Amino acid sequence: MNPTKLLRFCLTFLSIHLSIACNPSQGNSTDPSNPFVIGTDGPAPPATVGYAFNHIGLVTTHLSEMKDFYVNVLGMRTLFDAYITPEYTVTYMGYAQGGRNGTGFQSGADMMAEKNNLYGLVELQQFNVSDDHLLASTKRSNTFGHVGLIVPDVLKAQEYFESKGVPILKKVNVPLSELTGVIPNAYGLGKYAGAHIEAKKALLKAQGLIGIEMFLLIADPDGNLIEIQQQDA
Repeated sequence: MNPTKLLRFCLTFLSIHLSIACNPSQGNSTDPSNPFVIGTDGPAPPATVGYAFNHIGLVTTHLSEMKDFYVNVLGMRTLFDAYITPEYTVTYMGYAQGGRNGTGFQSGADMMAEKNNLYGLVELQQFNVSDDHLLASTKRSNTFGHVGLIVPDVLKAQEYFESKGVPILKKVNVPLSELTGVIPNAYGLGKYAGAHIEAKKALLKAQGLIGIEMFLLIADPDGNLIEIQQQDA
């Protein structure tokens, strides 16, 4: 079996393994081989029925670069650009939701008509005369960690991003090996988490339990981490 096919087989095996590991009859907080504890929440409060996650908002001072990346590299479509004042702009983007990967393309007008019924949108906000120095998650640990994507084929995605000149922070099938730097910062365990070296080393050893080595990690132009995982087979 060639290396590419072998790696794809391993990704599929990992997905199946994690599905088994997540079985409520197996996972518990005291089992070091299976850290997953499946939620046992009952139905949501009646007042929250119908609630859904619509969008995340990112503040930027590099709107054109960020929009180019999310639209022309990640493939999101623009719903609208709102020029609220000469200095303040709001942009909404998202994936066409009539079907993935071009099978259900929706125009910006179609998506805009359904804006408040869509999921997983990205909102970019820019105050273009700001004197603030914005720090991304890879620069300094903060309450925003990363954007998470799923793709049909993570290896093809890696090749695609390389062809686009997108810096790869971590390739597929490469485990985390550093206790400081851009990736640990985004995960909240970099130098700003202090000198808790043994706890960090333990996490590096345990990363295989959730398949971190199989993640593809890149960053947007502002330095926000983007975590890319393989879709279930």
